[in-house]
Amino acid sequence: MAYPHDLAEYRMMLSGEDEIDSPSSKLGIFQAFSKLYEHDRELLDSMMALDANAPLKVATYIQGMVCDQQVYIISNLATGKSKRFNSVDGLWTLGRDPRQSDIAMPDKRLSRCHAALQYSAEQECFILSDLESTNGTYVNGDKLKRVYALRDGDRIRIGSSLFNFFTCTTESGSVDIPEHASEGTEDKRTLH
Repeated sequence: MAYPHDLAEYRMMLSGEDEIDSPSSKLGIFQAFSKLYEHDRELLDSMMALDANAPLKVATYIQGMVCDQQVYIISNLATGKSKRFNSVDGLWTLGRDPRQSDIAMPDKRLSRCHAALQYSAEQECFILSDLESTNGTYVNGDKLKRVYALRDGDRIRIGSSLFNFFTCTTESGSVDIPEHASEGTEDKRTLH
């Protein structure tokens, strides 16, 4: 764990740009990194691996949507851009082969048809299952043995791909905003 005091010292040392090359400044930076190494080597390794010129990586996700009794998913796994995936039976397959998978990803560690995501109306949730893949399916760091009822925010790893699962359920009708939430506005609003 990084300690705020250690990081604050490091930040103060870097605030004087013209003093960075002085021997005392270099010693201070070395001491700050030594403390960080003692307390949280993983964080230091991650910091050292960062490429300041690398483009910012987009977070990958699958979002399960249930809207007015229609079920679909939205994901950016296949192309890096969000796309809606419809399914008549509420079942989507994930893998590397576009002929066998609804969401095909260019990942050599994925099986052709690696895992399946299905909406269960009886349980009112999305269920993830491994399709006897070579490298397995993991949810929140644990290897999936059978099926798993996904929860909002679960982290999923298949092959080399790591992404989050989110769920959204909306019903038709309106939701009234409490009066105290709309103070300062002249009209009371209703979301549809």
